[in-house]
Amino acid sequence: MGLFSKKDKELEAVINQIRVDLSNNYKDNAIENINKLDKLLEEKKQSGKLKNPESYEELLKHFREDVANFKRTY
Repeated sequence: MGLFSKKDKELEAVINQIRVDLSNNYKDNAIENINKLDKLLEEKKQSGKLKNPESYEELLKHFREDVANFKRTY
């Protein structure tokens, strides 16, 4: 997302929750929210409500990689 791009508040809320889940080692919650982000992103792309989906798609890809490489620290 560029410097002056408008962020989607609903998508940003889910993204923030995924970050919290990952930082707290909540893999199951992270996976659930990643799927929620994917569905929400697809809905917004289909309805034309999202002007720049590429940045969100890249972030979604990054989250999926993080979960695939997830290792418990305890």
